[in-house]
Amino acid sequence: MLIAIYSLVILAATTLGAFVGLGGGVIIKPILDFIGAEPRMQVDFLSAVAVFTMSVVSTAKHIKNKASFNKNIILFIASGSIAGGFLGGYCMDMLSAIAEQGSIRAIQAFILALLLTAVIIYVAKERKSFRIKNNFAILFVGVALGFTASFLGIGGGPINVAVLTLFFSMNVKESAVYSVAIIFFSQLSKLITIFASSGIQPYAHQWKTLLFILPAAILGGIIGSKLNRKFDDKIIRKVFVFVIVLLIILNLYNGVTQIIY
Repeated sequence: MLIAIYSLVILAATTLGAFVGLGGGVIIKPILDFIGAEPRMQVDFLSAVAVFTMSVVSTAKHIKNKASFNKNIILFIASGSIAGGFLGGYCMDMLSAIAEQGSIRAIQAFILALLLTAVIIYVAKERKSFRIKNNFAILFVGVALGFTASFLGIGGGPINVAVLTLFFSMNVKESAVYSVAIIFFSQLSKLITIFASSGIQPYAHQWKTLLFILPAAILGGIIGSKLNRKFDDKIIRKVFVFVIVLLIILNLYNGVTQIIY
């Protein structure tokens, strides 16, 4: 029963992730935390695997359909996000050594709620944006995005979308495509960090769960990328904002319950 619930959550999350650039992890982690059936490390692992799988499928679909990419932006943000992903994973390992799981989950939930609030304030309305061209600055943006995604145990999608629209003058529809491509690299570094720090043994018992959630993530990546091509920026922006509002509420709830209990 639990595996079926996980599969439905991941299908919905990865579909939305590929559709509006959320990635999926920002949805998967709070919901699995809310369910509370797995320790934080297991939740982070399942989320990273699902989001990485979705990003591979969705990016491949966009390439197949000849979506245009600015290779310079992808290259430097991706490179930065890999480094940031390793750094974020290392910092989380250090925090895990001195804090309880409930406290860490509360910290992650409140930080994510705060960041999502900033995202929705910016994305809800079209505001002034910039167009960064300096490669070092682009690299630094990638490091910040990778660190945030890895430290919070999410794909980083909504933050990617806000940053891409702010610093690279993209609309939400366009930034969603770039966001998923960037998520591929940040989640790759996240998985490498997980296996390098703790090995595969702590997650070996999850193979049955993976047999169900991987097809769900693949299907979500296919459906979401199709929806992204079908709908215009206005619809994608509305869906994005609606989902972010729900996630803010869920993260605040998770953070408060972790403190109380």
